[in-house]
This record gives sequence, C-alpha cells and structure tokens, in this order.
Amino acid sequence: MKKLKLLVPTDLSSIPLYQYQEFLRTFEDPSDMTDDEASLKMLEIFCGVTQQEGLKFKMSDVAIVVDKLNKILITKPSLITKFTIGGQKFGFIPELNDLSFGEYIDAENNLSDWENMHKAMAVLYRPIDQEYKDKYTLKDYDGPHYSEILKNMPTSVAISCLIFFYDLETELLETTLNYSLNNKNQKNQVLAQKRISE
Repeated sequence: MKKLKLLVPTDLSSIPLYQYQEFLRTFEDPSDMTDDEASLKMLEIFCGVTQQEGLKFKMSDVAIVVDKLNKILITKPSLITKFTIGGQKFGFIPELNDLSFGEYIDAENNLSDWENMHKAMAVLYRPIDQEYKDKYTLKDYDGPHYSEILKNMPTSVAISCLIFFYDLETELLETTLNYSLNNKNQKNQVLAQKRISE
C-alpha cells in the first residue's frame, strides 16, 4: 500500500488567507455536517488532500491533525507590520490618519466581511517602496490592484490586523466613557458648588 503524506500547517502564518476564507465559508453553519465530515473538510482545505485520500489516513492521525489545526485557528497574533509574498515585501500603513477618504471607505466596507478581507488588506498593507531599518515608505494605493495577490497573504497578518483594530476601538470606547464620566462628575461638582454658594 502506498504511503500517503500529509502537509500540515505549523501556525497561522503558514495558512494563506484564501484557505481561511474557504474554511469560514464551509463552516458558516457547522450543524450542516457531522464531526467526521468536518474533519475531512479541514484536511481538504488546510492540507490539500481530497476527501477520498483523507479516508485512507489512520483515525488517530486525523484526530491529531484536526486538534492541531483547531489550536492554530484560535491563535491571536500581535500586529504584524511586514510580510513577503513572492519576493514582494508588504507593509502596514504607518499613519492611519494619512488614509484618504477613498481608502478609508474601501477599508471600512471590506473589513467586516471575511469574503472580501483581501480587499481591505490591500488598503492597509501595500508594497514597500523604500525601507531603512524599521522605517519604510509604501507605494501609493491604486484601488484593489493587489487584492488578488493578498489572497495568498498569511492569515496571521489579517487576524493580527483585525485584533489591532478591535483593541484600538475598545481603547477608544473606554477613553470616551472615562472622559464622559469625568466630565459629568465635574459638571455635578460645579452644580453642587453653585447650589452651596447660592
């Protein structure tokens, strides 16, 4: 019997974005499949084996691989600012305040939809034009030109970017809430002092 080889991703950076998008599409409603069907589908998506090939692996091996994949998929990486695809270095936009209104709209419209995540990433990650140590400049944004290329970006980059924005939004909400509470307390103190003086 011919020995089958299984190439298993080692971390989120070894899973291209298009595979993760396919995974999310496939598992949108996990109640549609049994655990065994889900395991075979994960092998197909992440390891590149057909379902027929997947049936030939030992049950214990499949369980180990699926467990490893599940652990990889819940990883929460810190913001990744640079990565390379096919010899081209990409960098995270250094100044979010410098986004044009059109860039902002393109990013905003696609960031909440995993099906279009590569389009949002094409706004936020651009080819690096010049680089010196940790500093770099990016090429100008030209619409979704790089979005198809970025379907091959590491999933870890996209997830790290979303976590960055989630943390930023949470921090902003906390700051706004604290400011509002402090401002309200100050107004109440001024009103109390005014009543006392009256």
